[in-house]
Amino acid sequence: MWDPFRDIDRIFNRVLPLTGAGSFSSFSRGSWSPAMDLVEKPEGYKLLVDLPGMNREDIQVGIEDNRLCISGNRKSLLKDDEQHLAVFLERGYGRFERCMNLPSPIVEESVKARLRDSVLVVELKKNNSPASSAATSVTIQ
Repeated sequence: MWDPFRDIDRIFNRVLPLTGAGSFSSFSRGSWSPAMDLVEKPEGYKLLVDLPGMNREDIQVGIEDNRLCISGNRKSLLKDDEQHLAVFLERGYGRFERCMNLPSPIVEESVKARLRDSVLVVELKKNNSPASSAATSVTIQ
């Protein structure tokens, strides 16, 4: 069922980072976009990303200049050598990338990521004395 509000949300998510509006912005690109939740706790942030059908080897998590990026490639479960007539398709496949500017500085070296039950959980600690940062790649457990 078509949901006009979901389409409007997608448009805003793509336009707001380009206008610089707000202290928090998110950007996505690729053939599909996983759902995400970012929650703030006193000591930091917790990001939850729905990644059904993906293995940790297919996902990358990186941080640079207080910008968190999650990317990866979800493969179709349909075999290429089989003839298929699509009757109904909603599941997205292929490359994706979700990037966001975090609301406040974090300690990049302390970022932890784990994949459990098709949900990527990324824990980020707030940094009260930010310094210049270099690009950081996070290992998913």
